[in-house]
This record gives sequence, structure tokens and C-alpha cells, in this order.
Amino acid sequence: MRRALLALIAFILILHPVAAISYADKPYFSGYIAQSNYLTTGEEKTLYVVLQNSARLWKIDYADQQEFQLFSNNPDYLKMLSTAYNVSVRFESDGLGVKTPEMFFPAIPAFQPIQLPVVVDASGVEEGEYDLTLNISYEVVDDVSFSSSLSITPVPSQDIYNYSYNATLGTYLPVPYQQIQDYQTTYSLDYLKIYYAEKTQEIRLKVVVEKPDVILNVTDVRSDIVAGGKGTITLVIKNDGKRDAENLFVSLLTPSGFTAQGVQQVDLESYTKALETMLSQNPMFSQFGLQGAEVQLPPELQSMLTQSAVYVGSLKAGESINVTFRVTANTGDGGYYPFQVRGTYTLDGDVKQTPPVAFGVSVKDKPEIRIVSVNSTVFAGSKGDVIIEVESTETLKDLKAKLETKPPLSAITEEYFVGDSAKATLKFRVKASGDAESTVYPAKLTLTYDLNGKEVEESFDIGIKVGDKIKFELDGQGEIPAGEEKIITVKIKNTGAFEVKDATARITVVDPFSTTDDSSYIGSLKPGEAKEVSFRLKADRDATPKTYALNLEIKYRDLNDEWVISDPVKLPIVVTEGRNTIPGFEAVVAVIALIAVAVWMRK
Repeated sequence: MRRALLALIAFILILHPVAAISYADKPYFSGYIAQSNYLTTGEEKTLYVVLQNSARLWKIDYADQQEFQLFSNNPDYLKMLSTAYNVSVRFESDGLGVKTPEMFFPAIPAFQPIQLPVVVDASGVEEGEYDLTLNISYEVVDDVSFSSSLSITPVPSQDIYNYSYNATLGTYLPVPYQQIQDYQTTYSLDYLKIYYAEKTQEIRLKVVVEKPDVILNVTDVRSDIVAGGKGTITLVIKNDGKRDAENLFVSLLTPSGFTAQGVQQVDLESYTKALETMLSQNPMFSQFGLQGAEVQLPPELQSMLTQSAVYVGSLKAGESINVTFRVTANTGDGGYYPFQVRGTYTLDGDVKQTPPVAFGVSVKDKPEIRIVSVNSTVFAGSKGDVIIEVESTETLKDLKAKLETKPPLSAITEEYFVGDSAKATLKFRVKASGDAESTVYPAKLTLTYDLNGKEVEESFDIGIKVGDKIKFELDGQGEIPAGEEKIITVKIKNTGAFEVKDATARITVVDPFSTTDDSSYIGSLKPGEAKEVSFRLKADRDATPKTYALNLEIKYRDLNDEWVISDPVKLPIVVTEGRNTIPGFEAVVAVIALIAVAVWMRK
């Protein structure tokens, strides 16, 4: 019976019902602005807001012993109660511009402050106090329920014996004295459920906006800047501060790709006095004159002297002034670009700077130039014209053009001046060598023009077509007996693509030939047309009978009225045997003639 009872006890489960927990404090937030909460009118500034979960666990009501054991044995469960979950912070203000978007945090434990950078813009607001509101949404542990079990398991019993001496047996025998029974208690967590509640909180922080002593605002912008060129920016700058700015320099801060230079004529004496005043009002420069600026300058002066600055002098509170800068735009694209101005001035013996003021400048697109056409009258072995039509979306000032070629082409006239024009016809004289082929050869055209005072170059790759050299065909041949002289007539045909003018055919005479007339005038010869040419030619008496070939060239004027000499064509001359004669016949005839003369003289 006792063993059965022990076995039953071993399997008894003690079930703990679902329980809820109550505690305080639940998570809540406090915040403040670190460093300074002051802004000046027109200023954009980053404020640093410190946000802290200030929950402190000072009271926890447990439902029973098991609940107490659950949390006391698990410190992380206690931390969970004081942690804010799924936190979102949204910023807004009743007058200031807030540029920081909503922030999110998965969890913020108690007493672990976080710093939030908040960008606030005081442009267009009056001086005074403004609220920066933090709208906080988060979740907290609302209820915790769990189920636990308790098992009691008997441990094998322990028997205790006493020993007594048995005289009969002569030894000690055990005698049962006491039996000890122990039990093992085991606690286990079956499940844990956490229930969250959503909470919201609003924290208002004070931000003070003050009107600065001197603040510059840009009230008007005029510009004629062209991308890739130069231009001017004229600003209307107003002192919206409460005090006058003395010895004021206005600097222009340019975006990448732009450089600036002040263009106002400044009274050198006033400029010098302004610098001397700035230097003398800094104690470390009191012993120097203007030459003392070569030593280490205050940062404000370094900035002013290394940037494009215009000396304004005195600008009273509420007054405006026009300031003009000349700007070089090294960017190739037009658009709307951000610029800034900043003032450097003296006030109560100190050199001060105004915060940068941003404004936008519209930059016009660079003129778009295109090559409309390229026409060529260049033929191999001659000079010709290359005519290029160009046009631009804007009138180009002082437009010049340069043509660069490579062999077998050479530019006889490389440069061409146009002047001011949006459309231009460029004409270059180009020569092609005799070995040039009928194809298109690459060349580079460079256009140079004035873009608001800056010389701008643009290069274009073009092609120059070279035509075939005019070729001629010869029809016919000459035939001369050895030792005789004859007029040789053949036909010359123009197989080229254009008419030649003032053409003359000429032969090159070599042994065994001689001539007294080696040229023949042709005149004009149209494509496909043929004309006869004649030459007087004599063959030596001892010329070997066979077919010879003499070079024949044609000199003519081409389409460009340039003299051209054609490639030689071969004129075939057939030399035949001379007429048969009696040996010494000529000497006999001469003797007879002398005798006849002598007889006649005697009569």
C-alpha cells in the first residue's frame, strides 16, 4: 500500500492557472534639447534632441508564488517590463520648418538616452519662441500570462540499521532502526504569453528664434550664364539684421564646375582701409599694417580673401544693394544650380560672418552645333574644295573654323573666319596626293567661338570624299618605217566623271625616236568624248623594227580650275623596215650632181 501511494505521488501534476501581472512604472518618455535651442531668423540648423525612456520599476504585484519565482529567476523578464517597443518619433512645429523625417526604433530600454538630430529651418519666421513637438507612439507590456507545472517525484528510500552482537553466532547482526523517504520537486514553464498595449505621448520643447545682428538675404537674382561659357550674376542683397554691417565683403560660393569673380570697381583706398580695420581689430594683428595679412589670418578673413568677394562697405539694417559677379561655367549642361552668398563684416571690434544664404541660378544650355553637310570636289592628284555647312541653335560670336587632315590629304587653307552667325558655310582648299584612292578620308573640324567672354572649342569628326583621278584611253597606234618621219594620229578618250578643259597631250620621246612636235592641243573633253591628237615623229634609220611604247600624258584643268597632269598612257609605235637602196647610191648621186654643176658653170 505504501509503495502504491508513493508511485501515485510521483505522477501528480500541480497545474498553475493563467495569471496576470500588474506593475509600475510602465515606459514613458522625457526629452530635452542638448547644447543650444537658439536659432537666428533665416537660419537652418540641426538641433540635438535627447530622448529617454524614464520608466522605473518600483512596484510589481505578483499573483502567487509561482509568478514571483518566474520573474525573480529571470532578470530579462523584468527588463522587458520597462522597455518601450516599436517606437516611432514624428517631429512638427507650429512655425518652424522641420526637415527631419519620422524616426523608428525597435526597442528603447529604460534609462538609455538616445540623441536625435533634428534639422530645423527658421526661414521666413519672426523672432520669438516656437514649439518643437515630438509625437511619440510606442508599445508597452500590458499583461503577462503563463502556465506552469509542479511535479513531486519520490526519491528511493534510505534504510538505517543498528548492529547488535549475537553471542550464539559470535558476530554483529543488523537490526532495522529507521527508514527515510525523500521527494524531488520540479518546476517547469509550459508557456508564456505577452500582451502589448499601444501608447502615445507628446513632448513639447521650446526653440528660441532671434533676429541676428546682421543677416543677408537675396531678394532678386538676374543671370545670363551659358553652360560652358561665362556670364554674370547680379544679386539684390538686403541686410535683414538689426544692426549695420561695417566693412562688408560679400562672397559668392559656387557649386562644383563654376568659378566666380567680383566685377564691381572698388575704391582701392576704401578696400585697403577695410582690410586694415579688420586686421587691427584682431588683437594679434594690431602691430601690423596691411602687410601683416601675410601671417596667419583669422578664418573669416581667409575665407573672404580666397573666394570671390565684392567690397560693399557699410550696409545699414534694412537696406539693399546690387552686387554683380562674373561666373565661368565649366559644366556642359544647363539647368538650375544652387549658389550661396556670405558676408564678412566688422561689428563691435570683431570680425564676423553671416551664415550662407542659398539661392538658385538658371544656366542656359550650351549652343547646340551640328554639321549639316560636307561636300567635296577633291580628286586624287589635284586640289579641290571642301564645303561644310554648320548651324547652331544660338548665334555664335566670332566663329572660327579649322580643318585638320592627314595624308594623303593636306589642307592648303586650314582656317576659315565666319564672324557672328548661327548658320555658316565653311570652305577649305584641300589637296589629295596622286596615290589617293577613291574613298572617304577622316578629318577633324574644330570650331572656336566666344561664349559670353570665354573662348570655347568644339571638335567634330567629318569625312572628306576623294574622287578618282581622271583617266584617259588611247585608240590607235603609229607606224613609221625606219629612217623616216611621219605624222602619227591617234584618238584620246575621256573616261572620267567630269569635263576637262584646256587639255594638251604630250609625248615623251626616247631613242630611237626624235620629234619636232611632241604636243597636241585637245581643248575641252567631256566624259566619254574622244578627240584626235597628232605628233610628228621620226624613227632612226638603224631603229630595230618592232613595236615601241611611248608615254603620253594629258595636262588639263579640272573642275576646280586647277592644272592636273594625268597618269601616262602608252602610245604604241610600230617601226617597220626602211625602203631598199643600192649601196653607195647616195654618194653616186652626189658626184653626178657636182659634175652637172661644173658643166653648167663652164657654159
